[in-house]
Amino acid sequence: MNWLAHVTLSPPNCEMQLGNLLADLLKGRKWPEMSDDLSAGIKLHYRIDHYTDSHELWKRSCRRLSERGYLRGVVIDVVYDHFLTKHWMNFATQSMRDFLDDFYVETEQHTEGLPDDARAFVESLVESDRLGRYGDPKSIHLAMARIDERLSERIRRRETMTQYIPLLVDAYDGIEEDFLEFFPQLMAHANAAEEPKAMFC
Repeated sequence: MNWLAHVTLSPPNCEMQLGNLLADLLKGRKWPEMSDDLSAGIKLHYRIDHYTDSHELWKRSCRRLSERGYLRGVVIDVVYDHFLTKHWMNFATQSMRDFLDDFYVETEQHTEGLPDDARAFVESLVESDRLGRYGDPKSIHLAMARIDERLSERIRRRETMTQYIPLLVDAYDGIEEDFLEFFPQLMAHANAAEEPKAMFC
């Protein structure tokens, strides 16, 4: 799953949300001041990813794009955030705007002890309201283009994220059906963790 899903599948605890958001960027790094909540959020991130990557509905979404492809799963993760935005009130009792505003305000109190690159990432994310833009298909295209910029030359020679856009347009409705069936199952899995329950009902 992508950033929005990781934040919203966390319990309503900002440090756990940040751990869930930043797990890939931190790549297993630890430091003396790391809180138990941040560590628990990182563990929840990998729990979510493992469940997602092994789930038949997520795999079916990937196959709707292509039978093969290194970046198919990354495309689906980003697009699932789009569908989460589109269908937010199917899963939550609080509006997405209120949820994100609360999260953004709380991050100001919890980023001080983060490594410099993680703190800069969170500050940029909040300033640009990147989590709030997934509802706009143009923003999905921009997100995919940004990922392309970070790809190694070796991967770009094989494929790019933006090459999937025409395939995504054709498969849009089917992937949306997959998401609507899959996400309640992912919510239940995330809420079954030992940590406090996530914000989704």
